[in-house]
Amino acid sequence: MARPSKRTATRRVTAPLSFRKLVASAPDPDQAIASVRNGLAANAIDQAVDYLEVPRKDLLAALRIPASTFHRRLAANEPLSPSESEKVLRLGELMRRAEATFGNPRAARDWLTAANLALGDTPLALIDTEAGAAQVRRILAILDYGGVA
Repeated sequence: MARPSKRTATRRVTAPLSFRKLVASAPDPDQAIASVRNGLAANAIDQAVDYLEVPRKDLLAALRIPASTFHRRLAANEPLSPSESEKVLRLGELMRRAEATFGNPRAARDWLTAANLALGDTPLALIDTEAGAAQVRRILAILDYGGVA
């Protein structure tokens, strides 16, 4: 009896994700999964710092990435860990959603870094967990549909 042939899925090789690309459009699911599993380049943090115009120490604190770990990865040209990469992807997604809600990057940045009574903190401070990001998404959805948050 002949064994059925194994079909291998062909995956296209894509360029590494930059933070600007993450904000511009959602990566396809295969690319997002690979980016998390393989780790984004450590300089994605600095790209996010430049894009968001926040101090590096504040972004590292929001992502709960120790500065010493980040500097070691950057110096050794090591990728971020899967959990760190996932947080950066989450940040890109929330920035993209905030830009869609507010209409421009400046307004989105201001909203992400300002205290929000509905959230009890700044939206940026909640991105380190999926539960916190879900709350940020909820507030953005409320704003998208004319609510006040």
